[in-house]
Amino acid sequence: MTQEDNNTKLERLLLMTEHPEQFTDEELSEWLADDDMRNYYELMVSAEEAFGQRQRSHRKRYRIAAVFVGLLLVSTLSFAAYHVLIRGERAEARGENRLETVDSQANSRTADSLSQSSRAQESPAEPVHKTFENAELEQMLDEMAIYYKVRVRYENEEVRHLRLYYEWDGSTPLEDIVRTLDQFEHVSLTLANETITVR
Repeated sequence: MTQEDNNTKLERLLLMTEHPEQFTDEELSEWLADDDMRNYYELMVSAEEAFGQRQRSHRKRYRIAAVFVGLLLVSTLSFAAYHVLIRGERAEARGENRLETVDSQANSRTADSLSQSSRAQESPAEPVHKTFENAELEQMLDEMAIYYKVRVRYENEEVRHLRLYYEWDGSTPLEDIVRTLDQFEHVSLTLANETITVR
């Protein structure tokens, strides 16, 4: 049998498997009765089975990988949500503590002992010099409020988280600091009745 005959038989077998409707039952039986054709057919069937098993094995691996990635994603999201929740609760607690500290210090003063003019003349025990670098406005004003013994009132909640760079010198009168901070964009500050109002 020549190579050309083998090629013709293979082509015929492929055509028979792809389009069996083009052949009669007698032609199919006749071709399968040939030993070479039957061997080629059995080889094709075993190759197809091996390929199918390989595909199923790959699908199984992909499913396992997909389940693993899904679990990893869910656990990461859960972890992040938990920490965001905890961080938010801690921030709220810190915010309440800051307000209580500022309020308690402001309330502990008596009207007779500290007036606006005497506060400007009064020098704190320890002069402060601090650089706020990319700090939230709320953090800056809370520290200054404690130092200058004033209150801070926010009329615009969004500006609490405004980040600024500011060099603070504790020897500078509070009125000058408020005037300087008022020049920043997106925020307006005023000082009246020992309260810094932020808009």
